Amino acid sequence: MLAITCKNMLLPDGTYAPASVILLKEGKILAAGPGVPIPDGCEILDASGCYVTPGLIESHGHLSMSDDNEMTGPLTPDMSALDAVDPFAPEISQIRAAGFTTFCTLPGSANLIGGTGTAVKLKDAVFPEEMAVSGCEPLKLALGENPKTMYGQKGIAPGSRMGNSALLRKAFRDAAAYLERKEKGALDAEDHLQEILASALTGKRLVKIHCHTAQDIAAAVRIGKEFHLHYTLEHVTAGRFLADYLAENQVSCCVGPLLIQPLKMEIKEISPLNPAALEQAGVAFSLIQDSGWDTIYLPSLAGICTAHGLSAAAAMRGLTIQAAKNLDLDHRIGSIEAGKDADLAIFDGDPLRNTTRCIATIIDGVIYHHTKEGR
Repeated sequence: MLAITCKNMLLPDGTYAPASVILLKEGKILAAGPGVPIPDGCEILDASGCYVTPGLIESHGHLSMSDDNEMTGPLTPDMSALDAVDPFAPEISQIRAAGFTTFCTLPGSANLIGGTGTAVKLKDAVFPEEMAVSGCEPLKLALGENPKTMYGQKGIAPGSRMGNSALLRKAFRDAAAYLERKEKGALDAEDHLQEILASALTGKRLVKIHCHTAQDIAAAVRIGKEFHLHYTLEHVTAGRFLADYLAENQVSCCVGPLLIQPLKMEIKEISPLNPAALEQAGVAFSLIQDSGWDTIYLPSLAGICTAHGLSAAAAMRGLTIQAAKNLDLDHRIGSIEAGKDADLAIFDGDPLRNTTRCIATIIDGVIYHHTKEGR
């Protein structure tokens, strides 16, 4: 058993409890909070001058960016991001050293349906399956410029936003027809591609929909409602212009990247004001950096957003419990509560400050101490 004593412990609401104790045993949290007694003979990790948070979570990224787009057709639901994960990739230890313990790696956005993603624990491993978090294999969809440009320039549909939506609708209608035949016992054999889409139609699989502009955000909500999808919106760069609409429709969002150059027209509205506007409207959101390496800067970028109206509590929720909810994993990770995975990050100061360093990350109870070089 391990007891961690700390100056500040992050609570699920994004605020901190002072002078707390966290008890860990066999990869799980036993108890946590001020006044928790330390059992006799318990090993103690003294973090009395530190901030302890749940392990930070990247709820939308790409660990294998050279292999995340199968650009041979607009509909590739059978692609799996797990097949592109390299457990020996150097960015894994670097992201872990920034305080992240879980990373949802996804197919890219070149295709309308890019395939399924996977959440992985950022622990030392030999095989991707050792890192994978069971129960999190979301289906990645994409609206906007990427699919229509990728295929339109080849003279292949989709070549417009109308084409994007039309092809997605056709794919889901075909899957619905397949599901109806299956329920009637009229199938000669199961079709793996259709099974993946059918699992999204029945709400058994989370769907993550890439959308930057206001028109693409509205189209994503329209399609999500039409097919009764269990979905989150990804990026939502122009979300502040539809904040009330998103709140009214109870849409959860993965917002980001937070601060990059507007490298293409559809992210021209990128602004650190965006998360604050969503918070003020009552939209639930996590914060993302939509990358691999760049995830190490996400806490500091979230801190920049607090200088533009985002509350520190919402910023921390966006890196922890709301990120877990946006992956349907909040029963396991995202907060320091009894029964959850022993995934923690220990910082020598406020995690949102760019002068703060993560000095240790704990994944399933295993401690990774970090040097000043970040390993």
